[in-house]
Amino acid sequence: MAQKKAGEVDAFLSRPDFSYPVILLYGPDPGLVSERAATIAGHSGIDPSDPFASVSLSADELEKDIGRLYDEALTVSLFGGTRLIRVRGAGTGKVLSEAVATLSEKKLEGAILIVEAGDLKRNAALRLSVERAKFAIALPCYQDEGRALDRMIDEEFSRAGLQIDREGREELKSRLGANRMASRGEVEKLCVYAYGTERVTADDVAAIVGDVSADAVDEAIDATISGAVKKLPALIERLTDAGTPIFQLQQNLLRTIQQLTAMREIVERQGEPVSRVVERRRPHFKRKAALETALASWPLDALARTARRIETDILRSRKENQMALTITRQMMLSIAVEAAKNRRG
Repeated sequence: MAQKKAGEVDAFLSRPDFSYPVILLYGPDPGLVSERAATIAGHSGIDPSDPFASVSLSADELEKDIGRLYDEALTVSLFGGTRLIRVRGAGTGKVLSEAVATLSEKKLEGAILIVEAGDLKRNAALRLSVERAKFAIALPCYQDEGRALDRMIDEEFSRAGLQIDREGREELKSRLGANRMASRGEVEKLCVYAYGTERVTADDVAAIVGDVSADAVDEAIDATISGAVKKLPALIERLTDAGTPIFQLQQNLLRTIQQLTAMREIVERQGEPVSRVVERRRPHFKRKAALETALASWPLDALARTARRIETDILRSRKENQMALTITRQMMLSIAVEAAKNRRG
């Protein structure tokens, strides 16, 4: 079996063992997976800008034309040397899993295949095919926590010649972690902002670094319940690009609909004004208008029906994990469309 535990991956990254020419990286954070794949690719010494030596392929495309992967992996370079093949977006696709298993049976000559996948379960075909192969290795990648996040911060601050005080570090860590690449981008932005100062403080962090997920989640939920249909697709894309877990969107939306249901009961059965009911909840000022719009336009029976629909879609997305994002996006958009109709009616 060729696999590393999560705590052993950093050591492998510092000195990749290319006696395993097929390398699978998987985990829930696509930014971390991609960053680690890039690190391994960098150690290969192959120029990523050379189209004759390096190629990037999409897992979705390969499911339709797997012959392309065999061609790239088994073709000898016209100019000699090793070729680098990166496959992005792999998951539970049967065709790709079988191809990777076949390519791992014998040692690839003249090629390195790096496969980037999502959070694969223990019994996922792609993961099993690599773990059981003699000439392949599987590397689990998990989200920034503790020392890993501190190490990334230290790397960027050292590169910029800056220091950060203890309060500033804790404030910065509280705003990072949803996605390794997004987190690193926020730290780089902070370093540019603080250039020329002796020490970065918590105030500096608060001034320049946004929470990479919480505020955007609230904004997407508010757009859904208030019927801001045109605004919603970009918000969902922003969250998924930052690596925000799908279940976080689902659970926050369900919780908000449940809260609206309780509030609407007061409006309909006790006759209290919408503004007073919302005010009693003491929402953040940024969310107040959306909550008032939603509470004024959603009937009680529609809220109950919507809550049941969300619960059904959550269960469906867990059974069909590869479709979770599509299911959630369609769910949020259809709820937003209904909210817009309610508002106009």
